[in-house]
Amino acid sequence: MNKKSFLATLFSLFTLFACNQPIDDFDAQGDNFIYFDMPNVLNQLGHPTKVRDTVMSYSFDMDESHVTFHTFKIPVTIIGIPSATDRKYHVEVVADKSTATAEDWDKTTISNLTVKSGEMRDTIYLKVNRTEILQKEERRLVLRIVPNEHFLSGYNNLLEISILFTDHLTPPEWWEKWQSIFGEFSREKFTKWKEIYYLGADPNVERFEGPGLDKPLYWDNMPYYTILSWYPSTDMFIQMLRQYFIDNEVYPDGDTSKPRITIPYTG
Repeated sequence: MNKKSFLATLFSLFTLFACNQPIDDFDAQGDNFIYFDMPNVLNQLGHPTKVRDTVMSYSFDMDESHVTFHTFKIPVTIIGIPSATDRKYHVEVVADKSTATAEDWDKTTISNLTVKSGEMRDTIYLKVNRTEILQKEERRLVLRIVPNEHFLSGYNNLLEISILFTDHLTPPEWWEKWQSIFGEFSREKFTKWKEIYYLGADPNVERFEGPGLDKPLYWDNMPYYTILSWYPSTDMFIQMLRQYFIDNEVYPDGDTSKPRITIPYTG
């Protein structure tokens, strides 16, 4: 075994014993295991927990109209010994947990999956389509790793992954915390806020705590606290947003039968 293969094997063994859920069947007889190598879930402070994520999601809602598909990059890792030859592995759709139809994704992207010779990792490039139904409802595609002649099943909690995709605009994670300031969520309000509070507009960084600590403040890295006296620059940009909707009559989806869009925060 060359140095590269030895190091890859050593890394794989380290991964095996470092994981919360050991594979009891692993032995020195050449068994190889395969699993979806998803990242650890982060806590509220942005620190990794011991829980692995099992969901990947994407929304086309803010993409330009010419964007017709998205490619998920799903990491796969092997535990065992590198091979001198390519090794195929199999992934199946869990039909009773999935809602995606044949029109929603490209089935060929999970066919002929191969771990290349000498490698201990692979990536599945799963293509999903921007179908019209996504504007009304979310689609779910659940994939499961299937053991074969090359690989046994790896960690039980990492053998399935859920792929969620939609074209329906949903509020960012921070909106609920900030709803008393921004009011009810709408596409128009969110789009204007992204236009006003873009990356680089505010020279300040998050200086208290949270996953965005020491990173620039902008629409996708909102202040950790909603006490705007602690964030005067963010306050200024919110006042700009409020003034825009005072000066311009804007309605959700252009529907004048609905209440006019406003920002409740007055400073």
